[in-house]
Amino acid sequence: MARALAATVTALAAAAALVAAGAASRLDAWGVDHVMPGLDPLAQDHGVVDPTGLWRPFPLDASWWEKLLDAGKYPASALVSAAVVALVCLRLSRRAALVWAGAWCALNAAEVAGKRLLERPAVHWSNAAAPVHVTPFDHSFPSGHAARAVLLAGLVAFVWPGLRSAAAAWAALVPAALVAGGDHTLSDVAGGLLLGLAAALAARTIIRAWTPSTSSSRGSSTASSATPSPSWRTSRASGSRSPTPS
Repeated sequence: MARALAATVTALAAAAALVAAGAASRLDAWGVDHVMPGLDPLAQDHGVVDPTGLWRPFPLDASWWEKLLDAGKYPASALVSAAVVALVCLRLSRRAALVWAGAWCALNAAEVAGKRLLERPAVHWSNAAAPVHVTPFDHSFPSGHAARAVLLAGLVAFVWPGLRSAAAAWAALVPAALVAGGDHTLSDVAGGLLLGLAAALAARTIIRAWTPSTSSSRGSSTASSATPSPSWRTSRASGSRSPTPS
């Protein structure tokens, strides 16, 4: 898992460098012209965080299909995802909960840093008489919604393995909704997916690294070798620690 984490972080850094250098501009321009029916090319840049997406899932005057897309990705918004992480972490031991909560915080910090520090070359919408500079895309890498969707899916799969497929399906739909709705470019969602994957892998790697030391501190080395490692996917309320199936 450590190798997968290193590869993901490397891919994320490479994607950021390509976006900053303009190597992804042609792909993003194609996406703006062909796969973003909900894009408003004249929309103003609301900064790193768009306040309209915090308190409600969609504008009241949006079309029905845009409301559907916005509602589908709303759990990956900052406020809702924070609430989901907090609630799901109640099912975990204290250490595991701190790890996943820390991963969520680090992910959002990386999103804000990326959007503030990385400026891509201008992306233009070309479906008019003259190209239109889409200013909100100047500082939109990486997509925080895409990143939080992957992290939430990873957390749900960690706590409830039986929901892994459903969580993955939802996490895959969020980037598509972001692009179709005109919220992010193709490179934005790619960067967000990598960021979310890196955060989820980091959480799993830390938990895996800490688990042996936790189990060894509970008894002698002989007892530890004969007893399965305690599960981190246990209820803090019950206090029981049943083994995790491999």
